[in-house]
Amino acid sequence: MQKPIHTLARIESRHNADVGGKYFEVALQLDEAVSYLPGQYLNIVLDGQRRSYSITNLPDESGRRVQLLIERLPGGLASRFLDTAPVGTPVEVVLPFGRLVPQTDKTVRHVLIATGSGIASLRPIAEWLCRQNGHTTFLLWGLRRRENIFWKDVFDRLAAEHDTFRYDITLSQPDDEWNGRVGRVTDHLADITFDATSYFYLCGGKPMLDDMRALLKQHAVPPAHILTEQFHV
Repeated sequence: MQKPIHTLARIESRHNADVGGKYFEVALQLDEAVSYLPGQYLNIVLDGQRRSYSITNLPDESGRRVQLLIERLPGGLASRFLDTAPVGTPVEVVLPFGRLVPQTDKTVRHVLIATGSGIASLRPIAEWLCRQNGHTTFLLWGLRRRENIFWKDVFDRLAAEHDTFRYDITLSQPDDEWNGRVGRVTDHLADITFDATSYFYLCGGKPMLDDMRALLKQHAVPPAHILTEQFHV
């Protein structure tokens, strides 16, 4: 893995991700090329404070363009800045970080479980795994409401183009129009097909990570087969 590099980036573009306006995406143009792995993240540096965001796009040939998924948080230092700063505004970044990366040298069976903006780490992992011959991937994503769903077109495309990829979304606060899974991601572990060779990639808040690790332990999943990334809200 490349050692983290401290460099400048400039805001290239941004747009809302979901119709509810809870999440938005930002593209940054880096001043120097950086190599990173799917699932890794960067730090935004503002007023001497750091905020972490997963890199949602796979590395391109230039290594200088990264995309981020941002959750709008009341009073959030970095989220407010990235939401309002004019296009072209420079910002300090340090990257890459993180060990939640594809384990293709250890298994061919991958289970990805995210809640909320934790999907930011798992989207590039899913896209990368779909490019690997002989690897199967199942993604389960938990959200609160239907209006917070985004990237469905991305996952629909992956499922249509790769018979080795499947995904499901579960809502904890569904409306009458929702006909998919209901409840927390932990409610659906029994429906996931896995075996002793499977690796689990978990990204979300601490309660979900704690509960899912406990459930996986009950199913005799080795701790070494559980990779996690925690975000804070």
